[in-house]
Order: sequence, then structure tokens, then C-alpha cells
Amino acid sequence: MCAPVAIGILTAASGTMSAIGQHQAQQAAVARQNQIQQQQYQNQLRITEERDRAKKEKHAADLEAHASAQTDLLKQQQFNQMEANRASQAAARQLKEKKTEAMFEAQANMASAIQAQGQILSTGGTGQSFLLQTLQSERELGMQGAMIEQSLYDANAAYGNEILGINMRQYSANAEAQNNLPPVPRAPGASMIPFKPIKARGPSKLALMGNIGSAIMGGVSAGYSAESAINGVKIKQP
Repeated sequence: MCAPVAIGILTAASGTMSAIGQHQAQQAAVARQNQIQQQQYQNQLRITEERDRAKKEKHAADLEAHASAQTDLLKQQQFNQMEANRASQAAARQLKEKKTEAMFEAQANMASAIQAQGQILSTGGTGQSFLLQTLQSERELGMQGAMIEQSLYDANAAYGNEILGINMRQYSANAEAQNNLPPVPRAPGASMIPFKPIKARGPSKLALMGNIGSAIMGGVSAGYSAESAINGVKIKQP
């Protein structure tokens, strides 16, 4: 009687230990899997944070470079304005010199004409010859005046063209400086946060209890089978 009971107990104990061992092994495997997933998640978070930090630093550097470029643009525009003012003043001074020269020339021509008229009158001449000499003197004075006026007209036209050229060069220089200005840096978007891993569930206690129950029932069955085998042997003895 003791042998079947012992066999049943040993069978049940062995099955129970095996069920508990398998349960613990499954729990350890699930815990290890969860630990690895958590470590990977933390690593991805650190990588994302480092990437965002690098983006912010680059954006700050881009903003600083853009501000410096704007300062350079203003300086270049100021320089272009100063150069345009210098060229305009030079053109205006040149026009003024030509006007002054024309005024002195007109005065000299007028003085020469008056002197010529005086010489003609001093001769005391009369008649058609005297009249022709007087008209010729006036004609020469008129021609000289017309030439001076034409010269002044040409000088004014040249001055207008020069001012137009100065303005066009200033506009082109400002446009070139504006085109060299980099675009305003855009704020970088935040990186996508990695998905938090779903914690894997280990084997349930109900499954462990079921396996232990099966082990116990297996032990009982083994005990009955052993008892039946022993009783069968006894019956066959003479």
C-alpha cells in the first residue's frame, strides 16, 4: 500500500515542480522581454531628445547668422547710398562748372560785341555798309548765345542721364545685396515621440494552478496504476 502512495506522491510532486518551473521560466522570459523593450524605449527617447536639442542649436545658429546677414545688408545699402550721393554730387558739380563757364563765355561775348559796336560807331560811317557791319556784329553775338544755350542744354541732358545711371546702379547693388540675404530660418518641428511599449503579460496563475492540478491528478493516477500492477502480481502468485 505504501509503494503506490509513494509513487503517486513522487509523480505529483515531480509534475508540480515541473509546472512551477515552467511557470517561473515563462515569467522570467516575459520579464526579460519587457526589460529589453523598456531599455529600447528609453534609448529611443534619449536619441529623440538629442536630435531635438541639435535641431534647436542649429536653429539658434541660423537665426544668429540671419541677423548678422541683415546687419550686413543694411551696411551695404548705406554704402550704396553714400556712393550714389557722392556720384550725384560729382555730376552736379560738373554741371555747375559748365554753367559757370557758359556764363563767363556769354559775358565775354557780350563785352566783345559791345567793343565791336563801339569800334563801328567810332568810324562815324553811315549808309548800307555801316548797317551791314552792325547787323553782322549782332548776328555773331546771337550765334554765340545760341551755341552757349545748346551747350547748356546738352550739359543738362548729360546730367539727367548720369543721375539716371547712378540711380540704376544703386538699385542693382541693393537688389544684389537683398538677393544674397538668406531666407528667414523656420523653427524645426519636434521629433515624433517613440511609442511606449506595451508590457507583455506573463503566464496566469490559473494556468499554474491548472498545471499543478493536472500534476496531482497524474500522481493519483500513477498511484492507482501502481497499486493495480502490484495487486495483479500478487494474484498471479500460487
